[in-house]
Amino acid sequence: MFVNKTVLNKKPIAAILSILTLLLGAAAAVAQETISVPLSDPAKPAWLKVSLISGSIRVEAYDGKEVLVAVSNDMAEVEKDQGERRDGLRRIPNTSQGLTVEEKDNKVEISVRSWNRAATLDIKVPRRTSLNLKTVNDGEIVVRGVEGELELGNTNGPIEAINVAGSVVAGALNDDIKVTFTAVTPGKAMSFTNMNGDIDVTFPASLKADLRMRSDMGELLTDFDLQPVATTSRSQEGGDGKGFRLKIENEIQAKVGGGGAEIVFKNFNGDVLIRKGK
Repeated sequence: MFVNKTVLNKKPIAAILSILTLLLGAAAAVAQETISVPLSDPAKPAWLKVSLISGSIRVEAYDGKEVLVAVSNDMAEVEKDQGERRDGLRRIPNTSQGLTVEEKDNKVEISVRSWNRAATLDIKVPRRTSLNLKTVNDGEIVVRGVEGELELGNTNGPIEAINVAGSVVAGALNDDIKVTFTAVTPGKAMSFTNMNGDIDVTFPASLKADLRMRSDMGELLTDFDLQPVATTSRSQEGGDGKGFRLKIENEIQAKVGGGGAEIVFKNFNGDVLIRKGK
């Protein structure tokens, strides 16, 4: 914004302070511009790694050849900071995030070193991109339309992967996991683990897999036709011939479509829902 100095000099001091306050508020309210990250070889699949201490990660596939990154602040926190005073002074909103973006050989790594303020990363990636996304507090992980190997971890928020293809390893602690596949990689093992939330996964109807399922405090639900497999018991004898140990697995094992790669579902305080897609 350019200001006519001649006009500005005629303004009262109070008006100048008001203008500066408005400018600070406007700067805080506007998300930072999108960063375009070129890939070393756009013809090959990409790989994206994102780590957050606090905030959300949202990744969407698009028909482009670059990784597009936009980061914004939690505006509720910014507005709170702006209204607070100390010793008669107004707090200046701290909107810096410490964003780092690096690319090498089609591998893009993004980190935000903001420990006390939640950030939101909105990222667009080429459709064939593998992901490693992790966040801890005050946010969600959402992935849409990506094809690749997905590793997703959220400690205190939900995980949602919609219309993805490939394989998924997802782990949450205090919220739900929801995944919808359009296709799965044959022969690729997957796992879904949770502590306090549901695991809800929709697979193609043509799924071929060996399932291992467990929920200590919840239910196991599916509309697939399962072929049960007897739960195995394992015994181990000590080296001196006197020890003995018997372990009976606390899980259900079954095959889908005659069997295939292993898919593990482990939950403690939540249901496991395994759905058959159309």
